Amino acid sequence: MKKKWKNRYSRFAAPLLAFGLAVCAVISTPPLDGRAQAVDVNKSCTLTVHPGSEGLAGELAQAQVVIDLYKVADAVADSSYDTYSYRFLDGYTGLKVPDQPSNAQWKNLSQEAARIALNGGTPVISGAEAGKETAVPGCGLYLIIARGSSNADYITTVKDENGRETIATTAHSGEYTYTFPPSLISLPSKEADADGNITTDGPGEWLYNFSVTLKPEQEIRYGSLEIVKTLQTYETKDPATFVFQVEATLGEGENAQKVYSNVVSLSFTAPGQETELIKKLPVGAHVTVTEIYSGAVYNLVTADTQTAVIPANDVVSVAFINDYNNTNKGGGAVTNRFDYGGNGEENQGEDRAGAADSQSGSGQSSGWHWTQISDDE
Repeated sequence: MKKKWKNRYSRFAAPLLAFGLAVCAVISTPPLDGRAQAVDVNKSCTLTVHPGSEGLAGELAQAQVVIDLYKVADAVADSSYDTYSYRFLDGYTGLKVPDQPSNAQWKNLSQEAARIALNGGTPVISGAEAGKETAVPGCGLYLIIARGSSNADYITTVKDENGRETIATTAHSGEYTYTFPPSLISLPSKEADADGNITTDGPGEWLYNFSVTLKPEQEIRYGSLEIVKTLQTYETKDPATFVFQVEATLGEGENAQKVYSNVVSLSFTAPGQETELIKKLPVGAHVTVTEIYSGAVYNLVTADTQTAVIPANDVVSVAFINDYNNTNKGGGAVTNRFDYGGNGEENQGEDRAGAADSQSGSGQSSGWHWTQISDDE
């Protein structure tokens, strides 16, 4: 069937749901033959938007997802076929619906509409609770924007499968970020067929009270840990090195999962403060930091073990303080080598430092051990 284009109207022969909602294709538009009830574009419509599948319901409830609806076009009934055309509203008149659009083209149209709507557009429905039936102002084409109710900076960009940046919006639960692509939906719509396609020539009557389920991407949220080391007094013979074991787990009890394990070191050649920043630790992870090596001439003023919980998009700090113990022990410059001896794997780092003591040997904690190698070796 050849499509007609007239003025600001676009013959509706496109997926009834956006690519992010369902895989759809329109093959044809049935003529009015008296047997099917023609679409009534003056009828009231409602829309229910579920933010994700049932498996994500618990986490998505924490994310407090709300829905903004932007009306892009009014629906105009066709006099010859059981379908309708679009009359694009002010601000959206530059949008074009391709002849027999593919899902990729429909997705691009959603992006174009989102650029307009999120750049000063006004939603006709703002902050509707996800999963609740909402009355919409008339039949037509709507842009669905899902976002976190408490997330002020919810607009972001992501890369698609071709590496191109596309617009998306976000919501956050305790441990996850949910990313939603903008989605266009036409009301009224029809039931999906056995293959999940929704077409204008599909079976059944037009549906004026419609429900859709979004398909967000779920990603773990991250934060950072900062180890702050203060050396109050410096013994001037040799560099001072301090070694820390860092362990992080998610969950509790039998469900606890180790998500990070490593050693880090900080060295001093004068009194003062040094820091080490460990990035991209999962939000909610419980971190234990233990100072496992201080040398023979520096004593801890604080406890040797500190704990913290990783916050979202922020930095949490643990602090350790050492001071000279006036023992006057000496020690030449050494290289501290750290090895993991738990399962044959090795995460090795050499730290040029002066461990100001006369020892050479090894200490061990949670599978890690350090070995001092003198300059003569």
